[in-house]
Amino acid sequence: MKTYDVTVERDGRWWMVAIPELDGLTQARRLDEVEQMAREYIAVTTDVPLSRVAVEVSGIAADGQDLLQAKILVDGLRRRAKDLEALVGELTREVASTLTDASVPVRDVSSVLGISHQRVSQLVQAAAGDSTNAKQKAQQEFAHDLVINLPDGRALRIVEVTGPKRRRSKKVAAQPPTSHESDHQRRKAPGSRARAAKQTAAASRPA
Repeated sequence: MKTYDVTVERDGRWWMVAIPELDGLTQARRLDEVEQMAREYIAVTTDVPLSRVAVEVSGIAADGQDLLQAKILVDGLRRRAKDLEALVGELTREVASTLTDASVPVRDVSSVLGISHQRVSQLVQAAAGDSTNAKQKAQQEFAHDLVINLPDGRALRIVEVTGPKRRRSKKVAAQPPTSHESDHQRRKAPGSRARAAKQTAAASRPA
């Protein structure tokens, strides 16, 4: 079986189907008729059985727009959305199970996850014996850009997703107390210690 490359372009109310290898041109009313019309044209032109002809649509254009490229993008995004939806389900189930194991009330788990408390119970039961680490998978997933790989080898970056940056708390190093200071003296303000030193010096001077 031989496969012929065909391109399709909208012209008025018709789709014009070009077969470059045969310098041929046929037409179809709808896109779902393109392959059949092209195969029939090729079979008649080359005088071979229809069963021995295959076609591959390499381009679909309308009003200057590449519809095939748009179709590839939409299909890729749908697959991506399906994968992410499955990951959300795994993560929700894992978090529900973890929180209930930590004795968090079911209704509070419901508030955290934004689902009904009945659904929380269902998820906890479903998570029994499940050892998958959905949280880690989710973090790894969103550590990268969302990318659609095109058939021609190019990679289309859709959106960059990054996690929130954690604020580092500034820790002040504790000053070790000197050996000659008591706890009471360390709690005094510097001014108080200065006044106390002056009073002691004054008292020790001879009259």
